[in-house]
Amino acid sequence: MTDQLPDSATTPARSAGRNLPMAIGIGVVLAVAFIGTTYWSPAASATLIGLFMVAASIEAAAQLRELGHRSIVPVLVLTAVVIAVTTLRAGHLGQVAGLLVLFLGSAGWLLVGPERRQALLRLGTTVILGLWISLLGSFAVLIVNLDDQGAPRLLLAIGATAFADIGAYAVGTWIGRTPVAPSLSPNKSWEGLVGGILVAGVVAALVIPQISDLPVFDVAVVAVAVALAGFVGDLFESMVKRDLGIKDFGTLLPGHGGIMDRVDGILFALPVAYAVMVVL
Repeated sequence: MTDQLPDSATTPARSAGRNLPMAIGIGVVLAVAFIGTTYWSPAASATLIGLFMVAASIEAAAQLRELGHRSIVPVLVLTAVVIAVTTLRAGHLGQVAGLLVLFLGSAGWLLVGPERRQALLRLGTTVILGLWISLLGSFAVLIVNLDDQGAPRLLLAIGATAFADIGAYAVGTWIGRTPVAPSLSPNKSWEGLVGGILVAGVVAALVIPQISDLPVFDVAVVAVAVALAGFVGDLFESMVKRDLGIKDFGTLLPGHGGIMDRVDGILFALPVAYAVMVVL
């Protein structure tokens, strides 16, 4: 999620190095692929989600390796594949299967591998990446497979997060004055956060009931919840990147950075969306 305080000292830094036309083009392609597979079938959606988790895991692991934080990439890839497939077939039990692959696979790899130095650090890095990317991402599979309204439900979860991001940027640029967490992300303002939540709620309430049987109240509640969760997810990634001293988690998505830079808020929003949908 990106919103901006109107500060001339920070504004150039936000846009530096970003190719806006490329970013828009990539965003459109991703949106079309996501919507197409989501409405095609749960299996197609799970396949795309799994591919994204694999690519994000490889990219993030490569970035961390350059900084001296080594993870076990084959286990991360296997975890992403297993959790996507098994969650589609067995729901929460499939998620458990993926977590077992993540932890036991990492432990086994370290035991039989030729190098056992910094075993705990490598295990920790691998498990954190697996939880962050594959476990949180697998909630998208749960959502799309929740009931016959799975496709619009997933569209709601991800779309509301995206519109909260857009709204936060627009409102923050316009009237943002009060930073939320200046030590982590000085361009994020409370005004932008509130604006993003309102935009997400209004857009979702206007659009989703027109393409689904979901009640307007339920849609608005989910939109507000995921907007907040997405904001927290974005702040969390900002904290990690600041700690690592990096700007982006990769370069696979021109104009956006890495996959993790595009889905940081979405990953936090997915489990929250699922939980709220189940309760409602």
